[in-house]
Amino acid sequence: MKKSHFTFAIIFAFAAVFPLFAKDLTLEQTLADAAAKISKAIDGNVQTVAVLDIRSDHWALSDYIVDGLNHELANALEKTNMAERDDYSLALIQQESDYQLSGAVSDETIQEIGAALGADCIVLGNMETVSGGWQLILRASTVETKKVLVSWRGKVSAKEKEVKFQVEKSKKSPKPKYELKSKPTKTSSAPAKNALGVQIEMINENGETVTTLHPRDVIRFRVSADKNAYLAILCIDAHKEETWLPLQSNLIRAGESRIFPDIPGAVLRVEDGIFGNESVTVYAATVEKDLPAQGKMMRTKKFELAMEGAEKAEATVNYQVER
Repeated sequence: MKKSHFTFAIIFAFAAVFPLFAKDLTLEQTLADAAAKISKAIDGNVQTVAVLDIRSDHWALSDYIVDGLNHELANALEKTNMAERDDYSLALIQQESDYQLSGAVSDETIQEIGAALGADCIVLGNMETVSGGWQLILRASTVETKKVLVSWRGKVSAKEKEVKFQVEKSKKSPKPKYELKSKPTKTSSAPAKNALGVQIEMINENGETVTTLHPRDVIRFRVSADKNAYLAILCIDAHKEETWLPLQSNLIRAGESRIFPDIPGAVLRVEDGIFGNESVTVYAATVEKDLPAQGKMMRTKKFELAMEGAEKAEATVNYQVER
């Protein structure tokens, strides 16, 4: 009887030191885990993040991981924007890869490409074969200082069907070629999400985002919010003259996108002879009385201090008036 208890105790102790291995994760589950870890470290600490390059011997697998990680991070991040690769950045990465004898693009070059995309944080990684499967290593670092904010490591089973499919696709199909043309002009980058998800963008008469206006151009802006909120809109012209925009309705519903000015027949135009930087700031609050006083005391510290609450937010769009 004593021997039996002793044997059981040894088995129990062994199990406590060496727990059962977790079930192999699919590639999608691995990317979801990675996004959760990375987003926790960077969300709110940087404004825009870009997943730029996953080094692998198989181009299709690399592209699949980049796209998958972009998708997962976009869902996980609440206060940080995503800047996805475009044809121009892909062409730069490809050109540098072809130039290097090793085929590997330097981290410094990737940092420069990230900066060109408007990102202040980039995610790089490696997908390599290891015993029993594949190992994915990711790290997020700042563009300006190159400081690593977070690193992550995960393993995918060699039996994972999606990995096999992308490897075979890489073998059967040539890697897409991207022609390096002139860098596309970006009209504006989406602002970081705030507590109420309020965003604003300057638009032309066709509803297209713009950052430059000219004399007599119509001034219009699109405002959206993730939560119900009351709005107050402050316009500052090139002479730093401040004007509160009259509103027909200052309540915006969750998920709604509205165009201002919203008063029927009202048209704002760029004034002749005034050139320079102008801006429009939207103040939002879930309680109307918490909006800033619409008088001459604009942008005072009183409102900035009150912004610490989770039920208030502001978003600003800047644009240039040229001749």
